[in-house]
Amino acid sequence: MLKVSVPATSANLGPGFDALGIALDLHNTFYFCTGAQEYPPPGLTYLSPYSLVQRAADLVSKEVGTASINWRVAIESNIPRSRGLGSSASLTVAGLVAANYYLSAGLSAERLLNLAIHLEGHPDNAAPALLGGFVISIVTPGGVKYLKTIPGKPISAVVAVPQFELPTVEARRVLPSQVSHSDAVKNTGRTALFVSAMLLGDYSHLRFAMEDVLHQPYRLALVPGMHEVMVAAIDAGALGSCLSGAGPTILAFVNERAEEVSRSMVEAWDKKGIKSRGYVLNIATEGAELSIVNSKQ
Repeated sequence: MLKVSVPATSANLGPGFDALGIALDLHNTFYFCTGAQEYPPPGLTYLSPYSLVQRAADLVSKEVGTASINWRVAIESNIPRSRGLGSSASLTVAGLVAANYYLSAGLSAERLLNLAIHLEGHPDNAAPALLGGFVISIVTPGGVKYLKTIPGKPISAVVAVPQFELPTVEARRVLPSQVSHSDAVKNTGRTALFVSAMLLGDYSHLRFAMEDVLHQPYRLALVPGMHEVMVAAIDAGALGSCLSGAGPTILAFVNERAEEVSRSMVEAWDKKGIKSRGYVLNIATEGAELSIVNSKQ
């Protein structure tokens, strides 16, 4: 039986819309059962044959010219769904990685990311889910190009996850089709500053580097309490804060006082009448990991 563990991810990280992503040490774990006597650990949920996992696996099958794989897939779900933490990307990546191994396809990480784009639309979550670490990725006419790195010095992330969901398609619907030149300039500078800060491990500039004018202002109405939670994080000692992916989760980077920052973010949402849960997470340096397990485990 194949076991694939995939980390949560946070995309955009403020100004890096559809280009920046980071892996976090909260994982979804998938069990791929191909034999009648293979069973996942008890209590897990089997996924639909039409899930993103199967659709991703079918892309690999098509790539190598084989029939769809007939397996049963169970999930141990820890990444909150529709919260901006890459839950859908974890399904896509799990299916790609498992099928790539099972079919001995030998597809490169770059090719797998290009297949992921067929389902995800962009690589900002799929890239760190597959590779781990901090990943910069772009889509070119010749396919996806990426660079993975590990932040220059240790840094942790606090994520405050509200009870309500926000589907990505809804969060994208509110974005304008065009933006002003001045807004593009603002985000370009801040993205460059953010990347440099992460590479050098100089996090003193993150508060300003994580500002954004391309997507967060337009999503403000979809995430009640967003501004207040971000301010609460900074006031409690966070280095910088942003909407995680399309939201509604709020992320804050910290190098100290993590529990205090988490508590302050949760309390800020409480004041809006919204229940939430705070997680203190490290950067996951490794992405999707595949292993062979005994079905009796």
